[in-house]
Amino acid sequence: MDAEIPLGRGRALSPDELRRLLEEPICAFVATLQADGSPYVSPLWHEYRDGVFVLISKPRAALCQNLRRDPRVTLAIAAPQPPYRRLFAQGRAQEVGEDWIPTAERMVLRYVGREGLKYLEATRALPRVVFHVRPERTTSWNGGGIDRSFFQGSRWNEVGGAI
Repeated sequence: MDAEIPLGRGRALSPDELRRLLEEPICAFVATLQADGSPYVSPLWHEYRDGVFVLISKPRAALCQNLRRDPRVTLAIAAPQPPYRRLFAQGRAQEVGEDWIPTAERMVLRYVGREGLKYLEATRALPRVVFHVRPERTTSWNGGGIDRSFFQGSRWNEVGGAI
């Protein structure tokens, strides 16, 4: 049947493709739930390490308030250029008391380069909150061929450790 489908069928990202995607300076669109149950989406820098997504935000941000009330979260990370690879990860966020500065320095260098360190230095004394999101389920697409969801429902994979 694949021979009948122009371009072939797309597939999930391989572990190596997934690692490379997560190393790119692509914002994670972080979906949380507001008090009334409606979705709230925030584009954030992220770092994936030791099996968790690390997010840094401001204590008064709606994202933080939402996660403190309901830790369920979905992250969407999609490459902005062809072949438009993507990863969706669902999990639960946990506020952690780690020092945010080392992670923020790595994020700044990854996302904007050395020039971004000026902003980090200027805002270093302002409060930040760190959340870890441990993925529970993921789905991905390598951007090649025809998206699988034309032929079947999304295939979510349970995560029993690092993705």
